[in-house]
Amino acid sequence: MRAYYSAKDKRKYGDMSYESKYLLDPKFMTKRDLQHYYRYYNMTKNRGQLKKIVVIIFFVCVFSYLFVDYNLRTKLLRLRDRFDFIARIYDADYNISQAYFVDTPGCRMPYFEITDDNIAQFMFKPKPYSCKKSLIKASDDTPGELHLNMQPNELLSYYNVSDIATISCKYKEIRRITDTAIGFLPQVPFKLEEIMRLPSNLEFIQVECYDASAHRIYVDYHFFGVDKNESKVSAPTGKNYKRVRLNESEPIRKTEQQEGLSVMILGLDSVSHLNFLRQMPKTSTYIKKHLPHVEFWGFNKVGDNTFPNLVPLLSGLDQQELYISCVNKVKPVFDRCSFIWKRFKQAGYKTVFAEDVGEIAMFNYFQKGFRNAPTDYYFRPIMLEMEKNIANTRVLNLNLCMGGRRTADILLEYIRKLIPKFQRELFFSFFWTVTLTHDYFNAPTLLDGQMASQLRNLKESGVLNKTLVFLMSDHGLRFGSFRKTYQGMMEERQPLLTILYPDWLAERYPEAVANLQLNAKRLTTHFDIHATMLHLLDMRNLEKEQLQISAEEMNEPDSTLPRGISLFLPVPVERTCEQANIASHWCTCHERQEMLTNDGRVQRAARYLVRLINDRLKPHPQCRTLYLNSILQAFIAAPHHKILKELENDYAVDITLRLQTKPGLGVFESTVRMSGYTTALTGTISRINLYGSQSFCINDSTLKMFCYCHR
Repeated sequence: MRAYYSAKDKRKYGDMSYESKYLLDPKFMTKRDLQHYYRYYNMTKNRGQLKKIVVIIFFVCVFSYLFVDYNLRTKLLRLRDRFDFIARIYDADYNISQAYFVDTPGCRMPYFEITDDNIAQFMFKPKPYSCKKSLIKASDDTPGELHLNMQPNELLSYYNVSDIATISCKYKEIRRITDTAIGFLPQVPFKLEEIMRLPSNLEFIQVECYDASAHRIYVDYHFFGVDKNESKVSAPTGKNYKRVRLNESEPIRKTEQQEGLSVMILGLDSVSHLNFLRQMPKTSTYIKKHLPHVEFWGFNKVGDNTFPNLVPLLSGLDQQELYISCVNKVKPVFDRCSFIWKRFKQAGYKTVFAEDVGEIAMFNYFQKGFRNAPTDYYFRPIMLEMEKNIANTRVLNLNLCMGGRRTADILLEYIRKLIPKFQRELFFSFFWTVTLTHDYFNAPTLLDGQMASQLRNLKESGVLNKTLVFLMSDHGLRFGSFRKTYQGMMEERQPLLTILYPDWLAERYPEAVANLQLNAKRLTTHFDIHATMLHLLDMRNLEKEQLQISAEEMNEPDSTLPRGISLFLPVPVERTCEQANIASHWCTCHERQEMLTNDGRVQRAARYLVRLINDRLKPHPQCRTLYLNSILQAFIAAPHHKILKELENDYAVDITLRLQTKPGLGVFESTVRMSGYTTALTGTISRINLYGSQSFCINDSTLKMFCYCHR
């Protein structure tokens, strides 16, 4: 029987059964059968085309991979300017980037860029905001003087008042009772005018104004820098109380007091060093151009939030020690604690403590604060009243406006009003702003112009000529999208610290200022600031002989390194996080461990280094191409394992390796930073064996150690 047959149109149907022939013969197929047949035929045809496309894509990918890999090794095509992953060289001759903020035997704190493509995705310019304009403002220079702050057209627009004479006003003085209780003296009426002069001894007042119908149209709070009478502050108690005076029995002489330095802590909450440079360029530029200063790149926080970081600064104790030494469980207030302002008070200084928050203030957030006012000038009473009665524009955790003023500007206004006092007397002052810096990565830029102006005012008024300023923070930003990155996590542990000092300090105490500059790249903490302020209680502590004695005592073989070291002394290079009382979880110094030479990361770093060397030698054909002969030793420096628990893969490690190349058997050593798919050189490549006459054919001193000349 035939396996095929021919139709009338001469088409042959191959090896088929009778049923198959019958079913596929168009003469015997119904319309529906034909539809199914062509649908199946088209589907089969499309599948065949899809297979061809997949095969083509596969071969293109394989070819591309092989080509790129070959090009990375041979540089057949110069793609360096187009692809970021191509190897780059960063050394002295190739615009090297710094590898570490701190690079000492005790601590290697990795370097981070201020801005790059990764950080740019988190940056934007926040929209400026303003508060409703105030009817009255207080004079910065004259205590008790108020000024009308509106034009007639503004009075009509804001309050529907056309005649100023129809407005009646009253003020009442605010008196502190406790940190949570405020008292008021009886109201005193006054007439609303262009300039209103109230008694000059008023420090804090509430002002209310009424229209002709006796409706209250305005309420606000004002403050002045008044003269304070001498008030006795009880001496610090407890075993941690220690004098820094050279002669304990000798009181401070008047001449010494006149030659002393005021001390100002100017704090920006939740601002890392890099974010300060990133978000406040006007302030940082003004400092760099006009003010003698030292930036501290190795400043590491010692606790989680504000309180455990500022307690060491203000008391020299950690949080637990403070509670044990001076906070009674029955009456948990801080009056008995030996804070640094008490030491300065004993030395004849006036003291100031001011924050721009009341409810979440440092000593009052879930705590009882102080029974008695801790300092001569204490800003909390009026700040608390403002928060209760005129706070507005609440964003997340904080109120951005107090009546008609930005909350952060109120603290700066208070500083301006104290400038006449700063000019005449020695002061210890603590100013801390929270509202514009605490919650958002980009918000500090809204304070930049005002902070730069404030520093300019302090300089032009002469205050900075007699004041040492700690421009600082407690920690970096503690939450948000940037904080979730590896750099954000490290910045949270590296707060801002810049010390501003008068010009004459470097002339009179050159060794002390030289040590400040030396410590800029040493591991430092808030404990060190406390020790530094103790040194400033007696300026004789900054003399060369006394600094040498103190340094020798600290470095004695049998002595234990103190956790708080004055920044006027050289901080030892061997200092570790443990010695500085930094818990491993907060330590930003990388841990160093030896690695197996056959580890994949080590192999990748070694090939990367050899590729970089050959890239340098490429323009010099008289030098032979080098190949990896062996890896002799490798170390890894990574974040502490307790920090790594917070991360997944978003962190960098530094691999330091020693390798040998051929021909020539040169031994090279360098450190490569690896993060995800990126690899970069963190320093120079060093040759640690002699190359003799191997490089006779080249005269470039920077390439001689790499070149092995053709024989």
